[in-house]
Amino acid sequence: MGELFESLCIRVPKVYDWVRRQVVLPQIFTNDTSLFEEEALKDLGHDVEVEIILTDSDGKPVDPSDEDALDKVIELVPHGGRRARKIVLPDGEVVILHEVRLSISGFYKIKLMDLGGHHKHHEITSCNIPWKTHQTFYLCAPEGTEPVVHLDSFEGSGGSIRLSHCDLQLLSFELVLCFSVQIEKDVKIEVEGSFCYPRPEIIDAASGCAPVEYPPQCEAIFPGRRHHHDDCEESSSYESSFETDFD
Repeated sequence: MGELFESLCIRVPKVYDWVRRQVVLPQIFTNDTSLFEEEALKDLGHDVEVEIILTDSDGKPVDPSDEDALDKVIELVPHGGRRARKIVLPDGEVVILHEVRLSISGFYKIKLMDLGGHHKHHEITSCNIPWKTHQTFYLCAPEGTEPVVHLDSFEGSGGSIRLSHCDLQLLSFELVLCFSVQIEKDVKIEVEGSFCYPRPEIIDAASGCAPVEYPPQCEAIFPGRRHHHDDCEESSSYESSFETDFD
């Protein structure tokens, strides 16, 4: 420990704005013969539980935190770019935000579990089913930034099913999704710090790995021992004043 801190120039995604939103998508299937095989429905009794499983485009179950939990996120940008809107905050202050329209899509499967009858705990799973939602957000999203969407949670609730002989007459439920939407852009920032090094392994084993070495810095010219201000800062004055509204 006790390393000497120095000026480091790093590239990181800067978050200009960040909101979370819950979206409920009703799903209703009536007399649908494409979800399940008819022979599989014959083995279902009257006590059936419905489970909704989030999947990727190949039909494999995924966790909402997985990178492929969402299939596509497409920003629907109108001609001329994002529209600016005056928004009145709860305290009466007026700020300029941008209209960000997003198309978000993914997949899921339906699992039916027979909890009674002759085939106790018998399960059947549907084909891969697509879902999609269009959402409009008002965010600090100046030109050059990009929306980044994560799925925080996903569940199916309020399931109702009606079977008649081998036919699925009605299946309804709601997809409850929570989205985290951030507006980001990669920026370069100067920080005070020291380089990280790996810790020694705890196990008793000889390591043939060479030590980690970082190339020397050119501190005299970049990033320099002090902050330098040049004409470039004038071009970023709009961005700086814009950020003040969100401190």
